[in-house]
Amino acid sequence: MNCKEFSDLLDAYLAGTLPDGEAAAMKAHAQACPDCGLLAQACLDARRADEETEVPASFSASWRQRIREEENMEKKHNWKGWLAAAATLVFVVGGTLITRDGNRPAAGKRSAVYGNSTSGTAVSASYRAPSYTDYEDGAYAMEEAAYAVSDAAPAAKTADNGAARQEKIIRSASFTLRTLRYDEDLQTLQDLTAQAGGRVEYMTSSGDASAGQLRSASLTLRIPAERLDDFLAGAQGIGNVTALTREMEDVSDSYYDTQTRLETQQKKLQRLQALLASATKVSDLIEIESAIADAQYYIDRYTSQLKGYDSKVEYSTVRVSLKEIREEEAEDTSWGHRLVLRLQESLEGGWAFLQDLVIFLVSVLPWMAAAALAIVIVIRIIRKKKEKNGKKE
Repeated sequence: MNCKEFSDLLDAYLAGTLPDGEAAAMKAHAQACPDCGLLAQACLDARRADEETEVPASFSASWRQRIREEENMEKKHNWKGWLAAAATLVFVVGGTLITRDGNRPAAGKRSAVYGNSTSGTAVSASYRAPSYTDYEDGAYAMEEAAYAVSDAAPAAKTADNGAARQEKIIRSASFTLRTLRYDEDLQTLQDLTAQAGGRVEYMTSSGDASAGQLRSASLTLRIPAERLDDFLAGAQGIGNVTALTREMEDVSDSYYDTQTRLETQQKKLQRLQALLASATKVSDLIEIESAIADAQYYIDRYTSQLKGYDSKVEYSTVRVSLKEIREEEAEDTSWGHRLVLRLQESLEGGWAFLQDLVIFLVSVLPWMAAAALAIVIVIRIIRKKKEKNGKKE
């Protein structure tokens, strides 16, 4: 017997007009099904009330318990509703904030690497001058041992001679520019670099003026060492220069030590080439050619290091941080003016957020529609299964 049949026969069952077999089935179903049992008890109590009999305590307790359960279920559903609303809000707002940068034009945010202004060749800004200790490895020590006494001493005397030795000074500088005219001052800074005979080695910028964001740029410049002072003097007329730093590094010892090692290897190579010309045994030829290859390796290595030193000595590295500032940061403005500016910025930011929100919702609308359709189909399948199970009972 199922719940529908129980409901149809309930009046006859309570009236005592059902056959014994059906009455027994009704009683068994009422004991097995809490809902039907509660219905039967309620109908029975109602009949007794009509007969002016006292309502039993079991009836009162049962319907009160039922009301409590329904209230708890409603509270649970309310919490689920609030949770779903919060999840939707987080999804919409978070998605808008995450994807808003991708909705901006490419011109608003750029990052570029610039090369030599004359040749157009890109130059990396990650160069690090090799230190003297980079070449103090075991292989070098073994190669130098045989020639240190005979060759290094004369070269060192030449290097130590005050008349022949020229100081190798690496000069660098860094400063910050705060400006209200970001685009104009950025171009002026690049023009000043070109006028000094230098180049923009690296530049990156961030910020979007259309979204009310302050912009900033970081530049690495290479300026001829003899023009560095003139360049810095001209840069102080661009915006407001802060945090100016100048550095000087004397690399003369490392430079001339490397030059001595290079001369040693060059003399060694000449001797090996002379030995190679007079060698007759195959084993001697192989050993000499191997030594020649090692000597050539160190010659190339030291030559590259000296070129790196020369590049840093001849061209000073200048790092510039250009930052756009607001009008109230540049001058002493009134409280009312600052309030108006902040309100304007807030409205502009809110309008930009609404635009990004619309774009985000339009972009995810097809996926949300597909997800809603899938949920409806799943719910209908579950309901049909429950209906079939109820009919079987």
